[in-house]
Amino acid sequence: MKCIYGLEDLKEGEVLCENKKVTGPAYNLMPGHPEMKLVSQDFYVLDNHSVEENIFDKLIGYTNEAKQKRANKLLKLLDLVALKNSKARFLSSGQKQRVAIARALAIMPKILLLDEPFSNLDTILSEKLFSFIMNEVKKNKTAVILITHLADEALKYADSLAVLDNGKILQIGKKWQIYYKPNNTRLAGLLGPFNIIKSEDLEKKTKQKKKLFVRPDKLKLTTQKNAPDIQLVVLNCTFNGKCFEILGETKNGNSVIVYLNKELEQDQVYYFLLDQ
Repeated sequence: MKCIYGLEDLKEGEVLCENKKVTGPAYNLMPGHPEMKLVSQDFYVLDNHSVEENIFDKLIGYTNEAKQKRANKLLKLLDLVALKNSKARFLSSGQKQRVAIARALAIMPKILLLDEPFSNLDTILSEKLFSFIMNEVKKNKTAVILITHLADEALKYADSLAVLDNGKILQIGKKWQIYYKPNNTRLAGLLGPFNIIKSEDLEKKTKQKKKLFVRPDKLKLTTQKNAPDIQLVVLNCTFNGKCFEILGETKNGNSVIVYLNKELEQDQVYYFLLDQ
């Protein structure tokens, strides 16, 4: 991310922004690309300035009225109104992160770089902030690159995913495609629970692969006992806060996880269709 922004020099390859090469500190007195903004875990804030002054610093050239209007909007969005006159050096890491985000969003850039921007924020604030960013992004046609180690966050916030493992891209594409049709089981496991259903467990034998990759939400409960894809004995059923998570067992003793919006009885047989 720092290489993209121009904070570090590249050892090989190059970064282009609008067909112009992005150069690092070896070439620039002030590192960082003017058409980009970076929100990193280093919290780039002006420690000896107030929270409000940190935002004003990014609004040079605007009228005092325009500065105040934009600053007020960001202070309210990031729950910083009560801290607007506080010096940044006295803030907690979470508060500094919010100030860094406010500075990055003061004027929307052509490229917004977010390095785990919500790591110190609570859920509601993260939702408010992401909603604001998406509205601003669409309005200003800004490109966003988000780095995260949380699969839920990546699936929720991204349009496209690039999954890195040991410095290599395992797969890149639309998030639906990568989630439901990953290239391999290692990649599948990075994004959440999954099942590998063997052909021996399927009721319908015609034209079936030896193994099927199935996410837990792709198994649909059915009352059609004569034509199910698979039958399971329920070993355990728990509520995980979003849905009922069922651990089932096939007639051959293989385990399968299912997500449903209803509770199933333990030790009972149920029938399912595969939503492929």
